[in-house]
Amino acid sequence: MANIARQSGFVTEARQAARQLWQAHQTLEKLQAEWDALDYGTTLTEEAFGGENAPVTAADVSAVVFATANAIRGLLDTGHATNLARLL
Repeated sequence: MANIARQSGFVTEARQAARQLWQAHQTLEKLQAEWDALDYGTTLTEEAFGGENAPVTAADVSAVVFATANAIRGLLDTGHATNLARLL
């Protein structure tokens, strides 16, 4: 019985991770539109990078929102989106 419980837990954890990955990517793609619409490349203020956001820079944020999100999109477009969607 314990083995079945662990196997069920394993499947549950895999599904949760797939959902989190899917949602994180969706959020990053949404942030691309906001970045462009509000021209954050030139309008983000220094104050935005204070406190808990220090020492992050606009370049750091842009790299994740665009380069990393686009790389993930490329991976998803090769069939991995289907793999994730099966677990959603």
